[in-house]
Amino acid sequence: MRKYLLTVLACLLIFALANCDGGDIQSSLGEHEDTIVGGSVFTGLPAVGLLVYNGSPFCTGTVIGPRTVLTAAHCVYGFSSGSMQFVIGNSISDYDYVLSVSKMTPHPSYRSSSLAYDIGLVTLSSNAPVEPMSVVTHMDSSWVGRFFLFVGYGAVNGYTQSGIGVKRSVWMDIDGVSTTTFTYEDSSKNTCFGDSGGPAFYQDSAGDYLVVGVTSHGDKYCTSVGVDTRVDAFLDFIGIDDTEPVDPCGGETYEGRCSGDTAIWCENNQIQSQDCAAEGKVCVFDSDKSYYACREDQSQQPPDNCQGETWEGRCSGNTVIWCEDDEVKSINCSTRCGWDDVKDIYNCL
Repeated sequence: MRKYLLTVLACLLIFALANCDGGDIQSSLGEHEDTIVGGSVFTGLPAVGLLVYNGSPFCTGTVIGPRTVLTAAHCVYGFSSGSMQFVIGNSISDYDYVLSVSKMTPHPSYRSSSLAYDIGLVTLSSNAPVEPMSVVTHMDSSWVGRFFLFVGYGAVNGYTQSGIGVKRSVWMDIDGVSTTTFTYEDSSKNTCFGDSGGPAFYQDSAGDYLVVGVTSHGDKYCTSVGVDTRVDAFLDFIGIDDTEPVDPCGGETYEGRCSGDTAIWCENNQIQSQDCAAEGKVCVFDSDKSYYACREDQSQQPPDNCQGETWEGRCSGNTVIWCEDDEVKSINCSTRCGWDDVKDIYNCL
């Protein structure tokens, strides 16, 4: 199989001039691209599109950034970006958008004589009018047996190599995971010529589709084995950071908390603290301001036997109410209750 695959890669590199059997460009595309076998026509996930070279279907790719398309390295290595276009739609004849390409970048370690590092990027000349897809940032051998959705514009039959240029999909389970690739083996379902660079999607518990692999290669007639490049193994290359954002306050919030009699909170991305005890106060939750702060220790205050009434007093109709000797007192005025400017209290005038 390795010898055959290397031959196919060599054919891909010279397909713009002639196919390996001496036919024209259109027939060479039919013989030297990858496609979905055992699947069905698919119209979903518009971020998956068709790479077209010199007007003919070539490979598959997925929009993962406003102008970034993820594909296989062998789909871009040695080819001219000026001759490549990215087509969004159901097929090469039923499309919604055709976008020009400004740059194509194979992985720097990829070589046409090898199947390793088979991942590449296509930079569009303008933003793609579709929502970019997210990618899986971690997978391992425990993923063996999981089902992935494979999407591509390849052929439906590895012998006749027919059907290239139409978007199709198929669900397949994973049989093996290595450090940079994963494999799938099914005699009735596979990726094939034309699906190169196309995505394998993992559907998470929320129902979202995440790109987990890029179609790379398989057996001669697409009947026994397929191999995808793991996306999570090349996050640096595709420009995705899998680290969690750094919290400058280490989990502390603006609402804050009390640590003994110390108030601790986050403000302006910095941890702040206030020693309440040093001010003769205690740390409590201030319900008026909705955060923890230093306040007077109410438990240490003498009880208010007058329940808020003061020495100055107040008027309630013609009744004067005031606090004196820790007792609430009152008097009904025979005249009227008002402010006594001489005594600076409320009084009967």
